[in-house]
Amino acid sequence: MKKLKILFPTGSFYPAQTGGPDNTVYWITKALTRRGHQPVISTTDRGQPLPTPRGRWLDTDYGKVIYTRNPVHYLPLGVIKMALKKLRNVDVLHLSMITYPASFLMAAINSKFYRKPMLWSSRGDLDPPMLLRSPKRKKAVISLINRHVDKDLLWFHSTCDAETTYIRRNFGDEAKVIQIPNYMELPDRIETTKEKYFMYIGRIDPKKAIENLIEALSRSRSFLSSEFTLKIVGDYYNDYGRMLVNLVEKKGLGNRIRFLGHRDGREKEELLASAWFTFMPSHTENFGIVVMEGLAQGTPAVASTGTPWEVLEQHHAGYWVPNDPESLEKTVDRILQLPPDELRQMNENAYRLAREEFSIHANISEWEEAYQKILA
Repeated sequence: MKKLKILFPTGSFYPAQTGGPDNTVYWITKALTRRGHQPVISTTDRGQPLPTPRGRWLDTDYGKVIYTRNPVHYLPLGVIKMALKKLRNVDVLHLSMITYPASFLMAAINSKFYRKPMLWSSRGDLDPPMLLRSPKRKKAVISLINRHVDKDLLWFHSTCDAETTYIRRNFGDEAKVIQIPNYMELPDRIETTKEKYFMYIGRIDPKKAIENLIEALSRSRSFLSSEFTLKIVGDYYNDYGRMLVNLVEKKGLGNRIRFLGHRDGREKEELLASAWFTFMPSHTENFGIVVMEGLAQGTPAVASTGTPWEVLEQHHAGYWVPNDPESLEKTVDRILQLPPDELRQMNENAYRLAREEFSIHANISEWEEAYQKILA
């Protein structure tokens, strides 16, 4: 198989932790590097911890990467400038986030001058709730893509059937789509004792419907009469986060629901490993990387039917349920009544599901085949 050079211009990247793509793109590039390919990543310094070097190309075990300073995040001229310097000498241009203006500019410039095949990952950007945010700007970007990006060069990447539908809804039934789920580099399992808490981890955002989970817990007699708590992990210093804090206080659950703020690294893995269950009650998700991170530590999950996690039920590694408070309440009651032997089996099922289905290194051939397909 030909060894490929693949260019990834992106708004943020590992070791930043501003969103799921920071890690998912990192895991792809690391696995590709292990296979002898040459990823090239041009990104911003957004969310980078010190002392990450800025402004120069770095050779890493996940490819050649440069972190650039950009005064305007939605128009990162540093990212575009450095990416264009590399574009002529790569095989494939791999973009992320459909309505990110910088991705459109790269696609349009490539269509006119460089003519490299492109793969464009949606990353949940076309989910209907996401399109309702800054709708005029996003509608304009989608219109510009339809008019100025050469469809002969363009393939889209989706992670699930719903995301494929959203892509074709915006770009036509003839849009070429490659569907590959998100995979991750699985961490070592932390051997620990399960503690009596549920966990929500991720972005604190209205799309996540965390208020439905709080409402469900406030109704659940099983939860209120137990020793269990809920730990909410994520940056809650925004309007939605403040609304959730007020809701918890209003419900009298201040001693049962704790907001821990942002956590990452080993601390995050330990929280996931010790949790009884993780919850992802989102209205919609194209994937939901946090479910997979919990499974990798042997922690079952509850995911809403607005997410592509039916596999939890199929492998008895969790529950796939509607995200209304009544359904979540019934699920909490069901979990709290699980016999110890069944719970232990669900822990092992979760761990096995992550290893068998979601390891990037076991499935990197899917990405290699995707790149070869668009080159052909």
